[in-house]
Amino acid sequence: IFKPPGLVHFQTAAGNSLGGSFDTSVETSALGPVVLRGETVLQLGTQTPVVDRGLLSQGDLVGALQSQSTNMLKYVLGAEFIAMTNLTIGGQFIQFINLDYVDVAGNGSANSGRYTADQAVMNMSNGLRKGEEFKNFGSLFLSKPIGTEQQGRINNLSMYEEGGGWWNRLDGEWKLNDNWVTMAEWNQYWGDADTMFGQFYNSSNIQVG
Repeated sequence: IFKPPGLVHFQTAAGNSLGGSFDTSVETSALGPVVLRGETVLQLGTQTPVVDRGLLSQGDLVGALQSQSTNMLKYVLGAEFIAMTNLTIGGQFIQFINLDYVDVAGNGSANSGRYTADQAVMNMSNGLRKGEEFKNFGSLFLSKPIGTEQQGRINNLSMYEEGGGWWNRLDGEWKLNDNWVTMAEWNQYWGDADTMFGQFYNSSNIQVG
């Protein structure tokens, strides 16, 4: 469904989320029709971890690691177009914004200060890693039908996470008849182990169905 640019539909879910989306098509001289998309959600009252290094140095584990009610704004902006007859190319920019980010400087020592931790990767090995106020991602999507009657399709999604994390998904499907479709998928994770994607470097997998 194509809607005029700037027209956003808002709805609530579970009483703590407000979001919407839009998509539209514009004609360009270089790329032909380009589809522009956007999605956003405001999450109210999300629980995020906050670390107090001062209390941690005193052995107060309960006080040093607390959950704080946080408002998060997340949005996606994307565009896609068709090249080489039937190759779909799409790109996305994704950003998570912590509207209640905590970063209180201490006295300069490692055992002082208070901050919002990175919920996805924090652990003892990385010193309860500090999170980001603005977390950015970028992706590139390629999709092309195959077969004389285009009964198959190959897709590839590559996603980069700020900080050095990567995820690539290569998948394909082939329609045997009206009732049966075969598929295969390869997920590869790599990069900095202290990122959402990089921590799964030992969990790369192949799936068939």
